[in-house]
Amino acid sequence: MTSEDVFMYAKSYRMYFATDTYDFMKYHGRIRTPPLISQRDRQFYYRLSTKLNDEQIHAALLLTYFFKPTAYIADVCSPESIDASIRFASRAENGATLFAHELYAMRKSIPPADLYEWIYGNAESVLPVCIQSLINRDLPIDLACLLLLIPREEFGYHWSRHYEETEPVGRSFGVRPWIDRLRKADQLIRWRRSEWRQFSHKLSQAFWASYQLSSLAPAEQEHKLFA
Repeated sequence: MTSEDVFMYAKSYRMYFATDTYDFMKYHGRIRTPPLISQRDRQFYYRLSTKLNDEQIHAALLLTYFFKPTAYIADVCSPESIDASIRFASRAENGATLFAHELYAMRKSIPPADLYEWIYGNAESVLPVCIQSLINRDLPIDLACLLLLIPREEFGYHWSRHYEETEPVGRSFGVRPWIDRLRKADQLIRWRRSEWRQFSHKLSQAFWASYQLSSLAPAEQEHKLFA
């Protein structure tokens, strides 16, 4: 990827996560930009183009703007961001095997008694544990997309719809803003990983099926199901 490409994608990723006006998938990240040579921060784009490969650059942009939609390009080039992008890009190289192992470990660490709080939180929590884990970067973005965006209607589980029905549109805090970011991230992951949707659905189904004796529906929905 050339430094000019990095410059263009940095602008399109930022616009994608920071606004609702740019359709990244329609234009495949293409956007008009001024000449890179005229930019005072051009050294950052040169640095990314020479230090990382294409997939690592896309990973760095996704991670940075997912957590901080208005980030500056220097944030993308920080040592922490570079290291995180290399790790995130390598997840695609390991494919379904890595995710299967991680989901197995999660299943052991979240017993049925703690599952409801992990998904929906409790009366005292501002955010459910799953979103807190995402913000703390303990739950990888791709794994969060797999677990939180794919509904399991047979178990009464539709995480995103629940929060879209209970939280107002345009809310700047709570769960709903993270749903929007996760959906955008999921589109970008699918764009870069051709087999993502196929194996993510299979793994999601297997993970939630392992909790089939537990309630996956939010409390108010449980009353409707058994009314």
